[in-house]
This record gives sequence, C-alpha cells and structure tokens, in this order.
Amino acid sequence: MDMRIVASGLLLAFAAVIPGTAQDAQPAKVRYVSLIGTVEKIDTAGKVLSIKPDKADETSVKFDDKTQFLRLPAGVTDTKQATRAAASDVATGDRVIARLRAGEEGQPAVFLYFENKAELAQRKEKTAEEWKKDGVTGIASNVDPAGKKLVISVRAAGPPKDVTLDVSGNVDATRYNPENGKNDPSTVASIRVGDQVTVIGQKNADVTEIKVEAITSGFYKTLPVQIKSIDAAAGQILATDIASKKPITITVNADTSLKKLDDATALQLARRLNPTFQNENGRGRGGRGGGGAAADGGAPAQGGGFARGGDAAAGGGQGRGGRGGGGRGIDLGRIIDQQPSIMLTDLKVGEPIVVAGAATDDLSKLRALKLIAGVDPILRAAPQNGPDPLGGNWNLGDAGGGGGQE
Repeated sequence: MDMRIVASGLLLAFAAVIPGTAQDAQPAKVRYVSLIGTVEKIDTAGKVLSIKPDKADETSVKFDDKTQFLRLPAGVTDTKQATRAAASDVATGDRVIARLRAGEEGQPAVFLYFENKAELAQRKEKTAEEWKKDGVTGIASNVDPAGKKLVISVRAAGPPKDVTLDVSGNVDATRYNPENGKNDPSTVASIRVGDQVTVIGQKNADVTEIKVEAITSGFYKTLPVQIKSIDAAAGQILATDIASKKPITITVNADTSLKKLDDATALQLARRLNPTFQNENGRGRGGRGGGGAAADGGAPAQGGGFARGGDAAAGGGQGRGGRGGGGRGIDLGRIIDQQPSIMLTDLKVGEPIVVAGAATDDLSKLRALKLIAGVDPILRAAPQNGPDPLGGNWNLGDAGGGGGQE
C-alpha cells in the first residue's frame, strides 16, 4: 500500500502533536506516520476504512479491536479534548487522521482521530458568516515582518483608507491556494505587497488599526488572455497571457461568474478609451435608443450603464503594482454584473477574454472567479496602451472574497 503523509485541512494543526491523549502511554522511541483525509467508504466487517487524502489517491487503513478511536469537536486542535469513541461512530465524509507505527503501514492503525462531517459543515457556515460580517479586506501596501505590522489599503466608499494591522499576537493565518481552491494553513510571513488580505480582530473606533486574530491572503490577478483550447468537461482553459505571451492554465468551476459583454456595451467601453474607434462593421457611434455611447459619456438609456462621477468600485482583482486605466470614472463591476451570463461551451478558441482570480506566483495557473468575454473591441481600441488598455483596472469587484476557512 502506498502510504503518504498528507497534511491539509483542519486536522493539519494537530498532526504534529498527536498522539496527545495517549502519548504518555507510548514508549518515546515509537515513531508514527500520519494519514489525513476524508472517509470515502467503511467496511465494518472487514475493519477497513477507505480514505481519500487531499493530494493523493484513495488508500485503505485497517483497524482492529486495539485501535483507539478518538473524536474531536470540529475545529479543535487540542487532542486533550478528544473523547473516546468506537469504530461505529465514524461515518463517510468525516475528516480523519490515522496514526500508524512507522514501518508498519500495512498494519492496523494505533490511533484514529476523527471530526464529524455535519459538525464541520456547521462550523464552516458559522465561520463564513463571521468573516462576512466582521472581516476587513484590502490590498497589502506595506509589509513589515520584523515589526509584525502590515498596512492594507481598504476601499469601501470614497478614497482608499490605510489600515494598520498588528500581527504580533497568536494569529490564525491561511492563504488561498489556486491549485486546490482552498485556504491552506500559512503564515503572516507569506504575505507580500499587492496581495489581497482579509482580517478579523479587535478594531479601533475608526477602523484604522486592527489587532489581528485571523488573517487570510492570496495573490489575485486580472489578465487579458487569448484562448488556445477549452476542456469544458474538466473546466479548464489553456490560454496565452496577451501581455507576457506566456501560457496560462485557467480553472473554471461552479463558483466562477461567466459574463459576455453585449456588442453595444463593448463598443461604449472601447469608445471611452478611443472616441474615434470603429468596430469591424465600421460603426463608430450608436444611437441613444440603441444603447450606443451617450454623448456626454454618462449613463446610456439601457443596458449596463456608465456611473456618473466618482471612482469605480474597488477591485479585489488588482494585481501587484497595477496601473490605473481608461476605465476610471465608470463602474465596470456594475456594468459587467448586468451583462448576460454564458457557459464555458459558449467560448471559442482564439477568442480574447479577461479573467480575474487567484493566481500562482509565476502566473502559470489561475483559478477564475470571474471571466468576461466580448472584450475584443476594448482590447483593440487603444493599442498604444498595450495589450491591456485598462491597465488591469477592470474593477471586477471582490475577486478573493476573503475568509471562507476550510
């Protein structure tokens, strides 16, 4: 049996200290290996659990009458709080960590800690509500690991506001992983300038300082790309980053918002960048009744509409060092939200799109949270601005949606 030590999810934090409650009873020389994952199947008669680790193939773990089953409350990492249980208490979907003696991986587990699936779901829902209600999200503008301080730029209404984060205490840190779509355990030291950061903690009266209790971060990017291939079944797009010309793999799932700009809206935005722009049909200006560009650059009669005055909504999809762009003064997030939704199968090879989501540091992969098609007129309207005429300032809203602890 190919056993692997897999560390992830809520059980990671206590993996290093298990066997906890029974530690004193074991000789110091005994070494253990851990298998962490989710229960897929249970063979009570054969005394076998089929476990699916997060980053490995499904494997089997044996147990016998000597295996100690210990139940942990959801989210609790102190093994002293584990209570005795029985094999019959374990159910499919539970999170488990099996402890086996090193070199005896084929033998029954010595300890088997587990967290109940239903309790985990309740905790996750409660945690998500707490992040949504109390979380503060911004872009890291200054990182001082030595001084245990961070500064994030937060925008709600009006101009951005600097918020200083005190991370000197015992901070629960996670980081969004675009590879698996989860918030993995992390450290404050992993945060860099340009990252999107969401925190909960003790705030001062004007929320300019926060004593951080929990923090989650991620590198979110907005990119114009050109599609090379589409695997709708796998939810994957292979594309070329129009700016860097490098390949990028884009993952699309049920949570991804897919929109397509209608022709009139795309033309409006293109002419915002370049008033002389004409589309392929030679049409440069739409009539007021047809949703074409309004003469004053303000709100058209129908469709998405330009926001009059003020800055566009803050975008979680900002990349590191993003420039301002021709979209200034319009609420692109609102415009895009009002556009028709599409399916992955509606896209075509060779088509340019704009994607926003969590990216790997080398920008070789991106897990899309928002995808916009119909952008070709905008990308062609101002070639002097480069392959991304809005300079990354597509203002796609909160790309990261902080919190959501796994």
